[in-house]
Amino acid sequence: MKTSELIETLARSVEPAPPMPLARRLAPALLAGACVALVLLLAWLGTQPLDAAIQARAFWMKGLYTLGLASGGLMLVAALSRPGRKSRWAWVVIGAAVAAALGLAVLQLARTPPEARMGVWLGQTWKVCPVRIAVLAAPFLAGLLAAMRRLAPTRLALAGAAAGLLAGALGATVYELFCEETAAAFVATWYTLGIAACAAVGAALGARVLRW
Repeated sequence: MKTSELIETLARSVEPAPPMPLARRLAPALLAGACVALVLLLAWLGTQPLDAAIQARAFWMKGLYTLGLASGGLMLVAALSRPGRKSRWAWVVIGAAVAAALGLAVLQLARTPPEARMGVWLGQTWKVCPVRIAVLAAPFLAGLLAAMRRLAPTRLALAGAAAGLLAGALGATVYELFCEETAAAFVATWYTLGIAACAAVGAALGARVLRW
């Protein structure tokens, strides 16, 4: 077969790429992770009275923080799932979310009497909060890593860390439906620690699982 004939044969067999391949891979993974995490939360911890919770500013403060981190994590996952892509805006979003949470925490602690600061910072659940977030993040992380294996990440540890960050932020968002802690200092510390732990686990897993 001549080269020109081979090229024509290959050209005739080419099919158009599916539209929005990232969304087609990531959306089902995130949806499945959300369903599993919610079922796990209801079976394990339950929820706080949400009709009262949504009227409190702390509820929305926590949600804005975790969803801000999730937005940045999603941007990173989308970029790192393809070769040669970068997302500077992702770091801007993540940095802004963390800076806002830390700013609120510092302001709150500055207004709190010294003898009460430790109680505000630790709350009632500081020992278990990061662990619970990590457990609820696990379904998201499993789904994301499975989806990213079918894409083309090249910086495997960093891609896994991005998946862990996104999973941890979404796990924390689900956990908020149960968590009754209201202090910004608590959220900025223990929520962040749980999400960071998920990112570390994602980096370790990504270096192995995402090889292709």
